[in-house]
Amino acid sequence: MPSVTQTVMLRRLRLFGHIVRSHSDEDHSRALNAGIDDPPKEWRRPRDRPRQTWLRTVENDLKQQNLGLWSARHRAYDREHWRDIVETATLQQGHAT
Repeated sequence: MPSVTQTVMLRRLRLFGHIVRSHSDEDHSRALNAGIDDPPKEWRRPRDRPRQTWLRTVENDLKQQNLGLWSARHRAYDREHWRDIVETATLQQGHAT
């Protein structure tokens, strides 16, 4: 039985792949691409807000496989390959705990 941490990571990475593959006119797809490429200056967080974002968490999940957000975005277009990446990431997380 997978741990809660593994399940959350699995679902987070699956959602990332789903958003990447969604139509580029969708708001969530545009926001993801803007966040990965070059976030606008007005996207700054107010003072005293946590610096950890969803994209930074996904990036940390993918670091174990030497993937950055930009390369992960391009690999997520191939569903089968992305499933392998997600499965490997969650297996590696299981060994780390």
